[in-house]
Amino acid sequence: MTEDATSGQYAVRNGSNLLWTLLGMGLIVAYCIAPLIRPHVSLGDTHDDLQAIAHDWALVLVLALLGLVAQKRPAGFFGLQAPTWRDVLVMVGVFVATAVVVILVLQLPVVQMTMRKIHAPNLIAAPFDVRLGLVLTAAICEEFIFRGFVIEQVREWSGSLQFGAGLSLILFVLPHAWLYGFTTALLVPAVLGAALTLLYVRRRNLPVCMVMHAAVDGYSLLLVPALMRAHGGG
Repeated sequence: MTEDATSGQYAVRNGSNLLWTLLGMGLIVAYCIAPLIRPHVSLGDTHDDLQAIAHDWALVLVLALLGLVAQKRPAGFFGLQAPTWRDVLVMVGVFVATAVVVILVLQLPVVQMTMRKIHAPNLIAAPFDVRLGLVLTAAICEEFIFRGFVIEQVREWSGSLQFGAGLSLILFVLPHAWLYGFTTALLVPAVLGAALTLLYVRRRNLPVCMVMHAAVDGYSLLLVPALMRAHGGG
């Protein structure tokens, strides 16, 4: 068997696998640009939230079928394996470092100006269970899409983990432009995306990335609205 066939005990590369990879990547690119061309959606609108949740899970289901069934890859190919205590420790360290960097970015006057125009009280308009669904969906689905699927598929076919990571980061940041616009505020999801990408590249463990992603989104979609309500914001 070739090195590609034995590396990580994954399936041998072949034309059929490449076809499924290209199909999956095409679906992901469409997923990323769709928010930029469709009518504006609101995080405070329950219908829009549930539709977004359904779209994310539908894409993950298709990608899972392409990877696990059509390509016959084991779950470990996509980083789906039990985390070790070292994985958890690295995640905590990356989370803390990311929080510091985000705080510094948010102190930039040009970013603050843009963020004031973006953030609106509509975050607290959605029911708690819907916001919780958004948090869990983003954490599980986006990590599988951008870290597990994109990085590993591109790495295998390009031979470069760095290229896969870079493309993954670009694709992750792109759909966030519907909320932040192509402004300096896009630095916030870029920093978070870079941190999650780094965490995955270092540990190749998707569950810890999902946990960190959930912690970040949980702060903005669950904790912040709760604090706003407590202080009479809604």
